[in-house]
Amino acid sequence: MPAGRRHHVVPQMMIRCFTGDDGRVVELYKPTCQIATRRKYPRQILWMDNFYRDSLFDFDTEILQHVEQTFARYYPSIVGRNQPAQLCGEGGAALIDWIAAMLCRTRAIVCLSHQIARKENDFLARLLPLMMNAIRSHWFSELQDILTRSDFRWAMKVFPRECDIVLTDNPVCQTSGMGQGGQITIVPLSKQHVLVGGLQEGVEEARSWTIDQMNAFLAAWAEKSIFAAERSDLEIVKSDLEGSGSVGSDEWCEAARKPFFGLPERIYSRGPPCGGDLSDWWEQVKLAFGSPLQ
Repeated sequence: MPAGRRHHVVPQMMIRCFTGDDGRVVELYKPTCQIATRRKYPRQILWMDNFYRDSLFDFDTEILQHVEQTFARYYPSIVGRNQPAQLCGEGGAALIDWIAAMLCRTRAIVCLSHQIARKENDFLARLLPLMMNAIRSHWFSELQDILTRSDFRWAMKVFPRECDIVLTDNPVCQTSGMGQGGQITIVPLSKQHVLVGGLQEGVEEARSWTIDQMNAFLAAWAEKSIFAAERSDLEIVKSDLEGSGSVGSDEWCEAARKPFFGLPERIYSRGPPCGGDLSDWWEQVKLAFGSPLQ
């Protein structure tokens, strides 16, 4: 496979919505909790060579480019004002497709799939890199279904200008679903705008979070990199991850310092549902959000 095809695992149009006045961001490297001194432009971060290519096809060419180009027509109307535009019809569909794509485009799905495959079969784990796009495509379709179900609700939270949301290498993320209100989908859209989706009770709970709680949650679900417009915002996140801030217990902070909130590690140590149990479990998750879109 030829090297050099640069794939942004987080689209540049999204990164630009989190930059400072100089058009750049600063990084907190999660494994060491160190904050960099050099500020970087969107084109310089969150990319990997040939990340979306496997033996089947190029996921970026086949799906991601179209999804990004379609949503780009609506993105400014959401983040460019204090009262975001209400999207419906084609705009609403473009938003859902973009969120579904964001949930299966980062390394999170690769790491989780690898841990599940290792638990099931070593041979399957070795084959996984050759067929990762089949998993991405299937998950993309499943997410389109679940994010549009009859009981799935969306609400926007707009933070004041002095409160900046962080951006990570896994920016759109979901809670485990074990807490009150079920699984919540968190979609940071700009430094001030975050979209929250799920059952009504869960949405209301997430919209009550402070900026420190929101940033700590997003940082917990990062793999390695957390970015912000200003170093001061990362200093607060760093304190929370290290257990000296205002968010989380010691146990929470320990999990939050691990990649993807420690989920890959928990999957491998405890094991996910398997076989028919896995299918039944996933159907129950979907049914919790009501009937599918007709």
